[in-house]
Amino acid sequence: MPKTLDLEKLRAQCVAVDKFRAFEREVEGAILRELGGRREDAEERKRSREKRAKKKRIKTAAAA
Repeated sequence: MPKTLDLEKLRAQCVAVDKFRAFEREVEGAILRELGGRREDAEERKRSREKRAKKKRIKTAAAA
């Protein structure tokens, strides 16, 4: 769900440096949250894959 950058909002915030810094922090925070969410998703997929592989190894060893 990518968001687009609102150039009008950015231009309006550039008038006052404090407002621009707040806008900048807002954008950076959104990026960091997205990155964190993607990292968590990747770790969850990895754990799931490892769990399935372990179950398969145990099943194969029990059958042998």
